[in-house]
Amino acid sequence: MFAGWDEFYLLIGGAAGGLIGLLFIVITLIRGGETGLKLRGASVFMTPTVAHLAMVLVLSALATAPRLSAPVTGALFLAGAAACLTFTGRALFMLVGGSVKATHWSDLWGYGVAPFLATLALAVSAAAAWIAPDWAARGIAASVVAMLLIAIRNAWDLVTWISAKGGVLDREEG
Repeated sequence: MFAGWDEFYLLIGGAAGGLIGLLFIVITLIRGGETGLKLRGASVFMTPTVAHLAMVLVLSALATAPRLSAPVTGALFLAGAAACLTFTGRALFMLVGGSVKATHWSDLWGYGVAPFLATLALAVSAAAAWIAPDWAARGIAASVVAMLLIAIRNAWDLVTWISAKGGVLDREEG
């Protein structure tokens, strides 16, 4: 299903892996603030971002794995998309429901709507592996790139927010 896509997925997976490492460094720099608020903020802002990057990394590894049939690949990618939909759906629900305050109008779109739609597109593309493997491969590639770009945007937003707040991950404050 992914014949000829090896270099694409090696590049995308490497970028995701590097960004995961950088986010772990950022997490170690977080200090101060109330623990409960930090954890709630992390669950909406940091966890889905890391989950998306991890999913891009895992899916890239699966795409370069030899001899996986289209139905098996589709099932694995669909399972990954379902897991990511859990994170993105929860973040979207918390942002829309107001249990976590978005500090900027772009937070709802960057951390909620866009990741949810990219992951939904991945699920639809993965489900198409049984019907149209070539189309599915292109849809999966586009979805994975969208997930990576959204995660890059969100990682940058988190890092600039944390540095401006002096190392505190609490997006509910002002």
